[in-house]
Amino acid sequence: MGGALIVAVGDYDHTRDLITGTVGVDGVEVVALPRPEDIFARALKGEFDASEMSMAVVSNLVSRGDGRFIALPVFPARSFRHGAIYTHADGPQRPEDLSGARIGVPVWAQTAGIVVRGFLAARHGVDLTSITWVRAGVDEAGREEPVDFDHGPYRILSEPGRTLDELLLSREVDAVISARPPACIERRDPRVRRLFADPQAEERAYIRDTGIFPIMHVLVIRRDALARRPTLAAELTEAFTVAKDASLRRATQATVPSYPLPWAAIHARDARDLLGDDFWPYGIDANRATLSAFLRDAHAQRVTDRPLEPNELLPLPISSSA
Repeated sequence: MGGALIVAVGDYDHTRDLITGTVGVDGVEVVALPRPEDIFARALKGEFDASEMSMAVVSNLVSRGDGRFIALPVFPARSFRHGAIYTHADGPQRPEDLSGARIGVPVWAQTAGIVVRGFLAARHGVDLTSITWVRAGVDEAGREEPVDFDHGPYRILSEPGRTLDELLLSREVDAVISARPPACIERRDPRVRRLFADPQAEERAYIRDTGIFPIMHVLVIRRDALARRPTLAAELTEAFTVAKDASLRRATQATVPSYPLPWAAIHARDARDLLGDDFWPYGIDANRATLSAFLRDAHAQRVTDRPLEPNELLPLPISSSA
């Protein structure tokens, strides 16, 4: 690859201009990989100079004093997760019904899971310590925790030879929380459903009430790569921001939609009305409420060893806008 620094990210529209080279950084090659889990695993092995990384993993590492990576205030993936709770067709009717249940999760230290458990506790009074948590791969057995942690008061069991899909269908768990829906949900099996009948309505109410637009992934640089090129953090932050801003302009373009989705521009303008002109913001200040809530929940759920503040997780003063 000609000695270029390698940055690995997901294949999103807001990273498209970086992947194609329309927006570039001298001596840097941005590559796209299809599965976030693969990016994280390979990044943890040191394969990339910079990469997208799970917020849960980065927070865990920082709290334990593992300084391999420096996180930048660039958030390639974010998503509301009210639609990530799955149950039986005749199962729990309300979030409050999940207290005391058996709930499957792919791993405990998954960002989506932290976010869901956080709002279940904060907004619906669910006692997370009353639940038996069952770890299993979503549709393939054998998934493992990406980081170490002490789960403290939480009862977490492992089913390494099982999948969440089969555990849900066999009714061995009452619900599943996962960013990636089990196969039975994807194929619309009538025996299962999402807990929230209208997740989007719940999510709109959530951001109106809290100001939180959950962040899933953050851009990180290997500390040794930054030592070799001290300007890399600022260069990547600027390039990722330029590419993202171009994507937001494409999203709101109504003349010839950039996305093969009916009413894409209408949805984008709706997001702008709800979230502001920059409805996918980078930087600490614009995301402080979101970052603070996540770090609070990560610590309460024992994913981090100690409480963290946003400026500790994202320590570099990149620019006045970041």
